[in-house]
Amino acid sequence: MNTSFAHHGMKGTDLPMLDTGIIWTLGLEAEVTWQVRNNHGGGYSYRLCPASEPLTEACFQKHPLDFVQDQQALVFGDSVVPINGTFVHEGTSPAGSTWAMLPLPSSVLGPRCVCSPDNNYRPANYNCGCLKGEERIGCATPGNCSKGACLPCPGTPGSDCSRCSNGIGDPFPPPASYHGQPTVRDVVKVPRDLPEGKYVLGFRYDCEATAQVWSNCADITLVR
Repeated sequence: MNTSFAHHGMKGTDLPMLDTGIIWTLGLEAEVTWQVRNNHGGGYSYRLCPASEPLTEACFQKHPLDFVQDQQALVFGDSVVPINGTFVHEGTSPAGSTWAMLPLPSSVLGPRCVCSPDNNYRPANYNCGCLKGEERIGCATPGNCSKGACLPCPGTPGSDCSRCSNGIGDPFPPPASYHGQPTVRDVVKVPRDLPEGKYVLGFRYDCEATAQVWSNCADITLVR
């Protein structure tokens, strides 16, 4: 749906800057939060890019933020529940940057293969890349998918048959007891050596169960 602010297909980098009033102090720490509605597993990182520069992936990769790793928590309303997060800094991009694993298990992911939303995710024929049993309703892949069978993704545009849990069970134990999708709180280290000024905080989320990268951003100001 097109709005007075944006339209479908519009790049987020084309949106005007917002005066969010968020000010971070160089050399200190800052709190960041996110909430996921469609959890595909994977990991995420926070980065900075000066607002005066083109908001490219190359710019954000120049300024990855480190996590205060003992400060990850889940937020339920006014309650903050500390959890033990999983952080990775080897084999990451850019080299040496730290990524955090989504601490929420990606259960109940729904259909493992989506060919087209035009037919309610039920392909009339399976030449689009989805195989019999991988449609929205049904689970009859060879080997009995209730036991965890999952065929390789055919790699066709729009398909996704890598959602192996299908609501059968969590890929890892939840870090805390919760219902729904809680907010994940992290604390990041604000670099000391950056110039003061206006920046864009970038959030990059690389999915594990789908071939997708999601991103979000916010306007902030860095001061000494």
